[in-house]
Amino acid sequence: MVRARSLTSRGVLFCSLLLLAAGCARQGAVSGLRPAHGVAPMLVVERFLNAANSTDLETMALLFGTRDGSILKRDPRAEVEARMYALASILRHKNYQLEGEGIVPGRLGEAVRLVIRLELEDRQVSVPFVVVQTRKDGWLIEQIGIERITGGKAI
Repeated sequence: MVRARSLTSRGVLFCSLLLLAAGCARQGAVSGLRPAHGVAPMLVVERFLNAANSTDLETMALLFGTRDGSILKRDPRAEVEARMYALASILRHKNYQLEGEGIVPGRLGEAVRLVIRLELEDRQVSVPFVVVQTRKDGWLIEQIGIERITGGKAI
């Protein structure tokens, strides 16, 4: 008797979680983004920021590019490494948090704008990242608003 009751409670819990998940999936669809769009771009930004903190220039370069692919395929390796090193020195952070996400006008379904709050050594800054879907169904960071960190100064 106790066992049957336990299974019923688990069944109710499972159904509740299933309904909650369905509601969340519906909410993502309403915003104009397929559910995977919100997850995959954030994972790319997360990997990029972790690579920046550990100065893993190879990973950073593999995650940065355009619809045509990583900049490693397009630009000379030494030049790419120098750019990634500069980005790593600017983006080094203590912590980060997704602050918001939205569309990129004219590029619906192709690009997503994520705003990441970075906790730097002496302050917190909201930095926009544009993440684009490549022709081979992957996601890459196409643009980072580093002027929010540098105050508009050239690096």
